[in-house]
Amino acid sequence: MDLDIPNGTILELLDKNNVKQPWMIYYLENIKASGYNRYIVLKMTHMLKWIARDGSTKSAWAYMYGQEDNMLKDEIRSRSRMDALYGENLKSSFFVTAANEFIKKDNYFIVGEKPFQEYYRVTGYDI
Repeated sequence: MDLDIPNGTILELLDKNNVKQPWMIYYLENIKASGYNRYIVLKMTHMLKWIARDGSTKSAWAYMYGQEDNMLKDEIRSRSRMDALYGENLKSSFFVTAANEFIKKDNYFIVGEKPFQEYYRVTGYDI
């Protein structure tokens, strides 16, 4: 049987507890020596929400990764008796999602639910 699933397709598969989990077809790995091909999939970890340029609200599943092996280091300085100044170090985060015509540079992704939402500015993308 020939199965052709396009890259970026989101599948909802049941886990061991019969709960639907989103997985994205990342790419088809062509293994000539094994006699079969296999799809490489990513488990979607975050729901992205944003306001598109036309004013509509959009959302998409994404897999998030970043510098997990790089500890965040806080920089705290104080000048004499002034309040401490907190400076967060620069940490890059990346989202892998299906191609989406509504994602543009400088959009803000909203991740999570209130009061624990985080905001990420799109500084670039690779299609």
